[in-house]
Amino acid sequence: MDLPYAIFHCHGRVRSDAREALVRLEPLQQPAHRHAQEQLCRKLDGLGARIPAGKWLRVEVGESPL
Repeated sequence: MDLPYAIFHCHGRVRSDAREALVRLEPLQQPAHRHAQEQLCRKLDGLGARIPAGKWLRVEVGESPL
């Protein structure tokens, strides 16, 4: 499977409050793929993106529910 496809199509959860929208993706199984997934999330966070509602967008990898 193509790695970007695997990252962008994995399951996750979303939590939103007045300040931010947090997306927590389920980790990929293969260690090298999980590392790439975590790097992408750090890169996206570093961009300082905001969603149209004005909230900060945070993306992370983790197994625990929000």
